[in-house]
Amino acid sequence: MDRFPKIALCQINPTVGDLRGNAAKIVEWIKKAVSKDAELIVFPELVLTGYPPKDLLLKTRFLEEQRQRLTEIAKITGDTPVIVGCVDFTPREEVQGQNLYDLSARVSARWKLFDSAAVLRNGKVERYIHKTHLSNYDAPRNTPTEESAPNSGSIIELKDGTKVGVTICEDIWVKDGPSARMKGQSADLVVNISASPFYARKFQARLDLLSTRAKEAGLPLVYVNMVGGQDDLIFDGRSVVVDAGGRIVGLAKGFKEDLFVYDGEDKEVKPEIDEVGEIWAALVLGLRDYAHKNGFTKAVLGVSGGIDSALVAALASEALGPENVLGLVMPSRYTSKQSLKDASLLASNLGIKSEPIPIDELFESYLKTLKEHFEDTRPDNTEQNIQARIRGNLLMAFSNKFGYLVLATGNKSELAVGYATLYGDMSGGLAPIGDIPKTMVYALARWFNAREGTDQIPSGILSRAPSAELAPDQKDADDLPPYELLDRVLELYIEENLSSKEIIAKGFDEGLVRSIISRIDRNEFKRRQAAPILKITPRPFGFGRRMPITNRYEG
Repeated sequence: MDRFPKIALCQINPTVGDLRGNAAKIVEWIKKAVSKDAELIVFPELVLTGYPPKDLLLKTRFLEEQRQRLTEIAKITGDTPVIVGCVDFTPREEVQGQNLYDLSARVSARWKLFDSAAVLRNGKVERYIHKTHLSNYDAPRNTPTEESAPNSGSIIELKDGTKVGVTICEDIWVKDGPSARMKGQSADLVVNISASPFYARKFQARLDLLSTRAKEAGLPLVYVNMVGGQDDLIFDGRSVVVDAGGRIVGLAKGFKEDLFVYDGEDKEVKPEIDEVGEIWAALVLGLRDYAHKNGFTKAVLGVSGGIDSALVAALASEALGPENVLGLVMPSRYTSKQSLKDASLLASNLGIKSEPIPIDELFESYLKTLKEHFEDTRPDNTEQNIQARIRGNLLMAFSNKFGYLVLATGNKSELAVGYATLYGDMSGGLAPIGDIPKTMVYALARWFNAREGTDQIPSGILSRAPSAELAPDQKDADDLPPYELLDRVLELYIEENLSSKEIIAKGFDEGLVRSIISRIDRNEFKRRQAAPILKITPRPFGFGRRMPITNRYEG
């Protein structure tokens, strides 16, 4: 290759199912790229449908409209090729092995579906290049109807004669996969379109992988990733250009849309990775897109004077604007004066609105109503949970009356062991920090204060021992092991999928390990009813970890 062609990496933020809106954005960005004299224009995987489309792909009308939109996009193209991630589909000629007495099987039997890269040029859809390898792990998995399709025609030629091999997402993660064979097919460079969800520490692994694949193929590699939030998933962008020697020579923005035009500049880029900072950016993006893509402009949460609600308030303030965030301060007889002081100071520091609604009268009313039924019993978690549920009801009332998105404030450590109240503090439309361990909650709060250069989250919140304040002198430590220890066991059991024996063998106390795991397993029913949780770790609760509720295995 005598010269590197000018390539536009169109890192955009689509919305699942918004075929009209996504198509309009693609057209807009094609025009921008053409104005910058791009010789190849590349969009992410399944950008036209949004990612992941899931069971929208079972709707025939959705598939047909997507193809229609693709044809409309193609009409504005000239002799500069445009690669657009989409779904290709063909009727099934055979339905052998299908259970056609089952409705879902009959629906799945209609079409062969292919995760594809459409090549648009000179006013038409020139061809489809299909994904070769399907992912079958973590989230998102492929739909049951999606099929793999080894490609023989995955090389396209540019105006100057440069030959480009096109691959899709998982194809680049497979050793000796399609990219490794491209040089033998006379390719000059490889393009990979992707929708790779974010999780902490993944970026460096991705860079290492892309470097390895480029060296393995002996070809430059252009990787175009999606950006934006979709339900529980967050896509971080950070599209990359790697030379044939494995050096990073081009890098798009992280967690933002970016039209990154690479023209062959031979200058190595050294990405700086701030693990806590990128988690913050991911949470802000995920919260903002979840709210806005679902029609919310404002959010409400309970502000208790504790660390979790303080962090969620800070994230919401940045994601939606402080004027669009309401914090309800709902003290009970057990709420300390310091908590009230810190809650007020937090709201003032962040610039969010704050409303005090004491709950003691409501709580007393519950106790009076239940007195006869609870006679001769001692106060226990029941009375504690009543307080949490009163607060949940108040938050939902504000949501119903004023259209606020309710933000649940529980963290992963609490959700893991059931230290949370169903229909109480678990109430909400989104759980922004439900995949954030408690130790990382503190790290994020300190990172935010350091970035701001002041204690936006008051120092009293950071220094005080965590407490739900649902009983006299209550502390989390009364019921839970130290969070540093708890979070490490949770990581080994949930994310690394180790057994209790394997964790104990690492030097952890046997009784402690078995107690933690028992609590994790028996609280699956609670997590099944939780609000959607933004994915930050490799195995969040929700779609990424599918455990049976009724389950007697002791692992």
